[in-house]
Amino acid sequence: MNEAPIKPVILVHSDDYANWVFDKNHPTQGRRFINARNSFLEDAQSAEIRVREVLPKPASRTDLELVHSSAYLKEVLDENTCNEWEGNRPDLAHLANLFAGGTMVALEHLLQDEAQIAIHFPGAKHHAQYDRSSGFCVFADFALAAQIASKRHGKRVAILDIDAHHGDGTENLTQDSDLILTYSIHEYGIFPGTGLESFPEDFVFNYPLGTSEGSGELSRDDAALLRGVEKFNSIASEFEPDLIFVACGADGHKEDPLSSLKFSVDVYREVAIKLKSSFPNTPFLVGGAGGYLPDTRTPEVWSAFATTISQR
Repeated sequence: MNEAPIKPVILVHSDDYANWVFDKNHPTQGRRFINARNSFLEDAQSAEIRVREVLPKPASRTDLELVHSSAYLKEVLDENTCNEWEGNRPDLAHLANLFAGGTMVALEHLLQDEAQIAIHFPGAKHHAQYDRSSGFCVFADFALAAQIASKRHGKRVAILDIDAHHGDGTENLTQDSDLILTYSIHEYGIFPGTGLESFPEDFVFNYPLGTSEGSGELSRDDAALLRGVEKFNSIASEFEPDLIFVACGADGHKEDPLSSLKFSVDVYREVAIKLKSSFPNTPFLVGGAGGYLPDTRTPEVWSAFATTISQR
């Protein structure tokens, strides 16, 4: 009997992502998405990973209303204003919507069983709230994708967030669902200052680093991250997810300016290996979340994780 053909890895990307620039001195610079895409395609070719690149499309208003208020959508999409930027910026409003839609495109390929791995580097905007933006995040694409997968398709979704900052928006916008599990590993005490406690009854788990309180630990290094991931694997295995989303924030790298975590590039590869080992047949949706070294470590981290999670 012939084996089934290996499904391509889906990479959702647009060169327009380079224009995600609030101002030239802002930590968020859209060229990180271009650099990550180029690095990943090169690394994937070397690893003989077949990648299918697809374009994003804007999210529909109906979809966005699953996690955001009508008044907030009017503010951003109609008035082109947002707390994240100065003045009227239709270009950024469009891109924010395209980011959310890009994650929906990635999800669609997983739901249609056209891919086992779908990657969208601008994805995992994990701070956006129901009626406001926060932390450079305008629309909560991971929360939206999880709600669509669970409410419309009956899928169980586990979300692992390894960004340096607590995934408060994703947590807040999904904790009413018993089909969605959130698990955030982050540095305690930095923005947004939340994420100390876990609420297992709501499938909400937090693993703050740099504190002996709650479920966290004092360490901020590679070993601490891996211990957190091992705990996620144990909890998620009991949850039995149909899909796993990974917010692969690169801002935990030891050189990143917005956290005090001490992660190496190699540990992101180790995280991917541990995830694939525990969930070899589960589809993964990967978003880049944060990362503020746009020309160096951020694209390197994202490509390292994406390449490793994509290998058989």
